[in-house]
Amino acid sequence: MADAVKERLAQEFLDWILTRKSDDYILSQYTDVHDNNRYQNVVLDTDYAEGLITFNPLKDFMVVELRITMKKDGKSMFYLHFDLNDLEHAKELFVEMTESLRKLKSEEKIKVLLCCSSGITTSFFVEKLNSGVKFLSLNYSFSAVSYNDLYVRAFDADIILLAPQIGFRLWRVREILKDKTVLMIPASVFAAYDVSALFSLLVEEKRRREAEMKRQRTPAETLEFLTLPSILVLSVIVEYNVLRIVFRAYDHGAVLFEDEVIKEKYVLRDLEDMLDIVVKRMPDLQLICVNTPGVIYDGHLTFRSSNIWNVDVRKRFEDRYGIPFLFENDANAMALGYFSTQKEVNSLSFYFHPRAARTAGVGNVVNGALIKGSHSLAGEMQYVNKILSYSDAPENLARTPDGVLELVSKYLISVISSLDPQRIVIYCDMVANTAELRRKIAEVIQEEYIPELVKVDDVIEYMFVGGLMACSQYLKQKEQ
Repeated sequence: MADAVKERLAQEFLDWILTRKSDDYILSQYTDVHDNNRYQNVVLDTDYAEGLITFNPLKDFMVVELRITMKKDGKSMFYLHFDLNDLEHAKELFVEMTESLRKLKSEEKIKVLLCCSSGITTSFFVEKLNSGVKFLSLNYSFSAVSYNDLYVRAFDADIILLAPQIGFRLWRVREILKDKTVLMIPASVFAAYDVSALFSLLVEEKRRREAEMKRQRTPAETLEFLTLPSILVLSVIVEYNVLRIVFRAYDHGAVLFEDEVIKEKYVLRDLEDMLDIVVKRMPDLQLICVNTPGVIYDGHLTFRSSNIWNVDVRKRFEDRYGIPFLFENDANAMALGYFSTQKEVNSLSFYFHPRAARTAGVGNVVNGALIKGSHSLAGEMQYVNKILSYSDAPENLARTPDGVLELVSKYLISVISSLDPQRIVIYCDMVANTAELRRKIAEVIQEEYIPELVKVDDVIEYMFVGGLMACSQYLKQKEQ
């Protein structure tokens, strides 16, 4: 059981939450009893999502969980947990949770985009479909979109339906929007504006996709670090509209446990909330590695999009926990991790381009060694971005596959001309395939000089292996 101080804090926090009534949600409370422990729960209920706050009284802890789950698909949109020590901080996290809950109102329905060349020919079908939704009380919302605007609008959509006249683009849309359901409307259905047939098509596709969806895993899981002591690797992944903080606890290379936080903003205090619990659970913890976006130099972190400026993170966290900390740039961790999973090349670059971003990061391994540079700026494409010339503003180019192809090709030309790697590994949703990219690069660099281009669809496994490799190298240097 949690101690008396934390029990009191929990009661104060619970009482405060129960005063936070709002027209945006229905607030209720219930109690679970399990193994003679009482677990207090508060529900924030809406038509589209459910927020749940759970108080978990554990030995030496009072762990509070905050979670938001969408009702349409059961997807977690917000999740974090922390040991309740600071009441004001807990209130701030609750407010952040309720703000996220309100923003999700627009996600209440399953959003379906009907796409044609201009968006005009699908508009009438959309009107009929939305009328059918009202009549049948279905959980869909249909909109028409032109092909040129598809890749921006698709970020907030669940399903993409292509009109028959642009069906030839189906493979490319599916390749780019892997996390979406993308279908071509049968010509007979589109020609007749057959609402009933289209609804049946959506239901059948949902069943098929749910059965096939499996998370991609990499060879990283087969690697062993048997000589390493108790280590924690924490990876921060910032994408289009979501932040994931994932950690794994290792002992001699074996995963003891793992967990993650899902939210919108990147705040260093979130790392502390996770670490407060994990460090207490692992009294023999020897080393912690944090893989994070941003420039890391001499223990200081700068990540301007999250308003983190030259913060001495190494001192901050080592003073708080009394454990050595390593901070590694996210792309560098990916490069180091990927390099460790293969034996074919001894020099490679890992190109990480998050969705809808106008710039990217590159991790570089040359002759088996990770290259960071004297100020850890190696691979920071944000600076290259300022001097390259483009056919349009980078933020506009990032909206379409052709625009992203221009961005990526110019970034990679600078990498090839500087480092001439044997292989370039590419993580970028908007690059449909490497053949197109290779042809674009070949407009500037001779074909025989272009390295092997390999596309990957997941980075998290590489980040964890990269973190383990960084820890292994640190410990070896310390022994010398």
